[in-house]
Amino acid sequence: MLPLFAQAARVVPTPASLMELMSALITRASAVDTRRFESSSIEEIRRELVPELEATLEQARATLTAVAARYDEGDEETLDSFESNDFGVFVDALMRTDSSAKQIADIATIACMELAQRRARMRELHARATTWDYIADAASARRRVLKSATAIQRAIAEHEGLECQNAWYLTELERSLEVRRVYAEFRDRLAIERPPRQDEMYARLRLVGTSLAMLIGHDIYEFLRVPDRRMFRELQTKVIEWLRVDASRSGRYPARAGARIWQDIAAFANLLMQVNHRAELREHDAELLSSVATALRAVAGPTPAATLARLRAVRGRDDALDRRLAEARRGASPLPADELRALASRLAVELAGPQSAPRW
Repeated sequence: MLPLFAQAARVVPTPASLMELMSALITRASAVDTRRFESSSIEEIRRELVPELEATLEQARATLTAVAARYDEGDEETLDSFESNDFGVFVDALMRTDSSAKQIADIATIACMELAQRRARMRELHARATTWDYIADAASARRRVLKSATAIQRAIAEHEGLECQNAWYLTELERSLEVRRVYAEFRDRLAIERPPRQDEMYARLRLVGTSLAMLIGHDIYEFLRVPDRRMFRELQTKVIEWLRVDASRSGRYPARAGARIWQDIAAFANLLMQVNHRAELREHDAELLSSVATALRAVAGPTPAATLARLRAVRGRDDALDRRLAEARRGASPLPADELRALASRLAVELAGPQSAPRW
């Protein structure tokens, strides 16, 4: 008997069966774990990761072809403006259009085009390709399969009036907000602003090791930039090697080496917050902060709790704002509305200025 996704290419499936196909594709793509291969040899990657990804892309092709077969209306006008480097943004734009057969077919069609390019890129990796070259291409292909499958799953459910039990679709903005939140939590957990004393170096670097392991094990890790993932691994190796030093021989750990590692970690943790340069985050934060500043003009006394809750979405944007919001949450210091209005106004004006940094 043919697998479910293979059968899809032979018949035009019902909407309900397409939802099952999408769920199966999402499950398969989610199971592609590129982090397992970050310390693998090229031979191991070619033997295990590449075939796994090839099979996933083939399943995606068959499934998306089945979707297009059911919903295609022969109108390619929308596809003329598609650019491969903006795949996620393009899908988000299509998801904001009215629920229709054309919307579903357009997403399926551009996804087929995009995944065909990703498959070709994987096959073109030459003999000098590194482990991280393979990781980068595999992670990129995985993200695009999940983006298209989750979008189509939601689009079909909305168009056909079906229940979507696992609505995994996230916009590029929602994903960026999640990445920033995770990075901000990582930075805050390490208390980067307070370098460790020599007598607490072991405890602080052990905390770093634990925090790195938690971040690498987080679901968001597969969606992080590969240069960031590579640096996480390099720092993790340095920390582990330092912690393994046998202090019983000299009576102490190599403090100077520990201090250098800490400096590298602090610099990188701060560098991670360049995620704020992403265009979608700048636009989101500027609009939210401007709205908050306007709303607080009529407020006297402490900032309302509802306003504080809204500002959780900009955590990681500004150290001063983060610090005051944290103090307010702990009850250590109330946050007057006029103080928050001044902070929000300043940041909104800064974000409304020209974007000097490149898109992330």
